[in-house]
Amino acid sequence: MRVVLAVVSAVLTVVSLLWPPVFDGLSTKELNRRLAAAQADGPLVTARATVHAPRNFYGQSTAPQFGSLDSDLTRVGEGMRQGSSGELAHTLVRVSGWAQSDGMDLSGAGVGRPHGRAGSVSLAYAQDAADRVRWVAGRAPGQPDGAKQAPIELGMSRKGLAQFGLAVGQRVQLSGQTGATEAVVVGEFEPLDGADDLWRELPLLNEPLDAAVPEGYIRYGQALVAPAGLEAMEARGSLSLSATWVFGVAQQPWGNGGTAAGVRELASGAKGFKRSAVDRVCGEIVSDAAPCSAGVRTVTPPQVQERLSALVDRFAEQRARTVSLQSFALAGLLAIGVSTAVAAARLGARRREGVLALQRARGAGEPALAAVRLLEAVPAVLAGVLAGRAVSGPLAGERPLGAWWPAVAAAVLVAGAPAAAVWWQGRAVRRAGREPVQRRGVKRALGLSGRLVLEGAVLALAAMGVLQLRLRGALAPGTADPDPQLALVPVVLGLAAVVVVLRVYPVPLRALTGWARRRRGTVALVGLSQAGRRSAAAATALLVLVPALACAVFGALVSGTVRHGRVEAAQWRTGGDAVVLGPSQRPLPLEELAKVPGVGGVLPVRGGVAALTADEDGSVVKGVGLVGVDQTALARLEPGSPVAAALAAAGLSAPLVAGAELPALADAGTAARFPDGSFDADAGASRFRVRIVGVLPAGADRDRAIGPVVGEVGGGPLLVFGGPAAERLPRQTGQRNAAVLFAEPGRAGSPAGAQRIDGARLRSVVAASAATAGAGGAGAAGGAVLRGAPVEVRDLAGQLGESADDGLVSALELAFRSAAAIGLLLGLAAVVLELLLGSAERGRMLAYLRTLGLGARAAAGVQVVQLLPVMAAAVIGGTLLGLGLPWLLGPALDLRAFTSGPGAPAFAPDWAAVAVAALALLVLVPCAAALEGVAGRRRVPQLLRLGEGAQ
Repeated sequence: MRVVLAVVSAVLTVVSLLWPPVFDGLSTKELNRRLAAAQADGPLVTARATVHAPRNFYGQSTAPQFGSLDSDLTRVGEGMRQGSSGELAHTLVRVSGWAQSDGMDLSGAGVGRPHGRAGSVSLAYAQDAADRVRWVAGRAPGQPDGAKQAPIELGMSRKGLAQFGLAVGQRVQLSGQTGATEAVVVGEFEPLDGADDLWRELPLLNEPLDAAVPEGYIRYGQALVAPAGLEAMEARGSLSLSATWVFGVAQQPWGNGGTAAGVRELASGAKGFKRSAVDRVCGEIVSDAAPCSAGVRTVTPPQVQERLSALVDRFAEQRARTVSLQSFALAGLLAIGVSTAVAAARLGARRREGVLALQRARGAGEPALAAVRLLEAVPAVLAGVLAGRAVSGPLAGERPLGAWWPAVAAAVLVAGAPAAAVWWQGRAVRRAGREPVQRRGVKRALGLSGRLVLEGAVLALAAMGVLQLRLRGALAPGTADPDPQLALVPVVLGLAAVVVVLRVYPVPLRALTGWARRRRGTVALVGLSQAGRRSAAAATALLVLVPALACAVFGALVSGTVRHGRVEAAQWRTGGDAVVLGPSQRPLPLEELAKVPGVGGVLPVRGGVAALTADEDGSVVKGVGLVGVDQTALARLEPGSPVAAALAAAGLSAPLVAGAELPALADAGTAARFPDGSFDADAGASRFRVRIVGVLPAGADRDRAIGPVVGEVGGGPLLVFGGPAAERLPRQTGQRNAAVLFAEPGRAGSPAGAQRIDGARLRSVVAASAATAGAGGAGAAGGAVLRGAPVEVRDLAGQLGESADDGLVSALELAFRSAAAIGLLLGLAAVVLELLLGSAERGRMLAYLRTLGLGARAAAGVQVVQLLPVMAAAVIGGTLLGLGLPWLLGPALDLRAFTSGPGAPAFAPDWAAVAVAALALLVLVPCAAALEGVAGRRRVPQLLRLGEGAQ
């Protein structure tokens, strides 16, 4: 018995201490993956400032100071990075800066004049340009031979040379506000990766841009120079440069950014970086009269733009939900371990039954006997705890171990199990040896036994816990990490399930025994009779097996729901087979997108946000999402769309006169709140009238075709416009429209359909449109998207791949699978201990039957049949409890943080995992029988001798 207690204590200690550092490592790895993925769409932390040319105390220019620009950029950038503190300081792993001059007119012999006007070129220096470009002709720019007269050396891209009509070695004239200077093209470069930060922030370096002006169009471009080129421009009258610093963020595998404290510290540091950057560069006092020092130059206070805090906040919410659900798996495993210790304690008490009876006959009291068993168990439990600590330390590495209190609490319960078993045995002995007594008080009035009182208390406690959880709902992230109530209520529900199973278990068992009596053969009858005779003793095994299987089934249900929900969310974010999101100020290149190979249809969807003022009572509703879509195109591309059917039924295709109210369908809540349905809509720079003419069908925000835009503007009240009203929605700054692409119109998007779309061609069309604006541009899309706008391309295959690669979801699945596996192993031990508890009685019975001629195979069959009812009860009870937990927990089980979809995902169990868990439990039957046979082989006779009874 003491060996079992030590092993159980060691296992529970290892689980309690080791899982938190393991999860912190997995969480940090997932945070690093998300940081890398987010930086692919643009830098997460950027600072911008104006750098003034070097001057002395009297305001006189001291330019040129060759070799100082690069060091000044490094000084400011590293100063801001090193000025951060805490976890943010560990996350900002690098900083890169670049500077650029104002645009200057480009002229000279042989220089082209696009659109009949001189092109405009600015000079740019990037600190890490050498690692981002490849020189295909000439060489990289260097320092001019003279500070004020020699030509400035330029490097240009192939597209820049072609569109300005230049060639390597050609001399040009640059004219600006400070005069004219000569320059020479010394090299041609091409980007190594056209999607990195440099080309996103300085797109004109890669390809010029045509922009509209009142007189026509101007072609803008940029040329790459050495830092000495800009330093020479300062000597020739340039007063200032525009500087940008981009901070690279990452988490090291041994970092703490993924821990609970690290996430909070990182989010707080990112939000406060705007102030800390200014303090580091400029000090506490900032004024226009005293600009900030930056080496030999001065800079304006840096303006920080960051997306890091929003990303970390979303990660922190999902991490908190993950910890809450994991706490249920940990609490369930601890309860299973304690139940296994109870089974071992019952076996030990049974084997010492004669010794304990003798001690009671000699006057020993129950407290003294229980204290002795406690003192015997404490050394074994303590040894197990220390062994678990010794194993956990090296496995955790440099990360701190988890909290001690779960391991200590489990150890105390395990150590107390032998004392409780002896007390319970003494109670049974006392009840068997005394005359029945009349009950008094509540027991007499209600006719309640001690068992009924205990079972009623368990059921009442479970009911109160479920009710309180449903009324409370899910805790806000950071309120409780982990959530103790969400962890303990399912454990109490497991006890309640065992109570119900024990009450129901004898009924079908008696029916099966009656069926066996009517059939020939003794194996089934004897096995089922033995199971019925020991039905009360099955409580210990069920106390382990039901929660173990419930934990496995619940984990499979959560895993399947999250995986299915993430797939649906990926489809909702994509709309069709692919989607292009771009700023609403400029139209997306719909015609060019329709020509991409594999695209069978393009659905434009417009988005915006407005504040509505109701005519009937003047109340204002802020944050109302506006979605505009052509219902005819929507019905053709997605015939099953409920939004398309609702828009068609409302008849929104009628033409509108100028200034007319825009008809729209509203969500049910907004329509019910404002029966009149007429509003003044304020969309920032635009104001218009809106009239609600119908109600959106339930779940309209889940319509996948409009999902990409609803994801941008949703979260509150929603209005959907169709027909001419959709075209009149204002083009808002900061909002995005979508072009949803379908490979096969009329069929929902699929990974196969997404693969048919030429992704490279799609992205080249979008990149070309983002690099040119206005007519006459060289881009394939005719310049449809504004420079610097947040353009995003999503394809279904990529979104599905990303949805399947979430580290927190994998960590949650690992926690439940590990808990289920360990729980089933402990269940095997509990069943073996339960068999050993009745091995003497069962062995004598089998010996009697063997004496009467029962064969060895039939005797083994009796043992297996005796176990089958308990296993069947455990499978049914554990499966029903695991599947019913989501309904019982209700709103407290919030999985939306894992899916990022339009709402709570529908529960979708992983039936394969459920079946595997149930089969694993059934496999315990022969395993337990074999182990019990080995352990108890010499304790019972194989045959009865002459004159020996079966008692």
